[in-house]
Amino acid sequence: MSLRTVLASDLNPVQTNAWLVGSIAPRPIAFASTINEGGLRNLAPFSFFNAFGSNPPMLAFAPNRRGRDGSTKHTYQNVAATEEFVIATVSHRMVQQMNVASAEYEDGVDEFVKSGFTPLPATFVKPALVAESPVQMECKLHQIVELGNGPGSGLMLIGEILCFHVREDVLTNDLPDSRKLDLVGRNGGAMYTRAFGDALFEVAKPAGKPIGYDHLPEVLKRSHLLSGNDLGRLANSAELPDLSVVESHEGDPASADGLEEAIHHALQREDLSEAWRLVGLRSRI
Repeated sequence: MSLRTVLASDLNPVQTNAWLVGSIAPRPIAFASTINEGGLRNLAPFSFFNAFGSNPPMLAFAPNRRGRDGSTKHTYQNVAATEEFVIATVSHRMVQQMNVASAEYEDGVDEFVKSGFTPLPATFVKPALVAESPVQMECKLHQIVELGNGPGSGLMLIGEILCFHVREDVLTNDLPDSRKLDLVGRNGGAMYTRAFGDALFEVAKPAGKPIGYDHLPEVLKRSHLLSGNDLGRLANSAELPDLSVVESHEGDPASADGLEEAIHHALQREDLSEAWRLVGLRSRI
């Protein structure tokens, strides 16, 4: 496998942005609701966004300088002036309307009106909530971090979350449920990712200290059939079973390749005990 190296210093801001958004994906979308000093509403999506602490609860998003001329966006200007904003999450049923709001309208144009979203009064801040969003957060500005001053440079807005608003139908055990939220994420170009159905899968966090890859039988590490995910699932085991006492069953594959395929299928079924039994058989060949 060949590896191509691209020097950031050889790229202009527009090219660099294309590499960033194509490489770091999918990214969550901050649908930012703000107002200007005159009280006029603005609504725009940004995908340089995430959470950065829970005590106090903090998030940050970056309405960066435009790549073509270095000018700032209305969202940045509004937050810098009023120090308040609302971040709404974007579900799949909102994505086309959200796309309308992403256009660069003139100052003072209300994207709620242009996109057809419904503004609702917030509790602690003046910018409006987005009625159609499943989860949203009212925020006060904590800090502005300027990451340069030329075209395409970063303008990070760090906000403290004052409260969450969530639709009752997306809750399970009083918490937002990923399978009900149906959120979308941003990729490169015009591509999005939908976090729904088969796109969602679970990976159990390590319980205590797993045995690790270094304790797996060497024969597994040399396998051309088992994937890194297969080996990672075995390495996440809490302890290494005694492979010398496993019993064979009628119908077990006799070949090394057959056993490795059976290990893979057992792991796909999340049958870890069966996978280790088969590992024991594979270790004898």
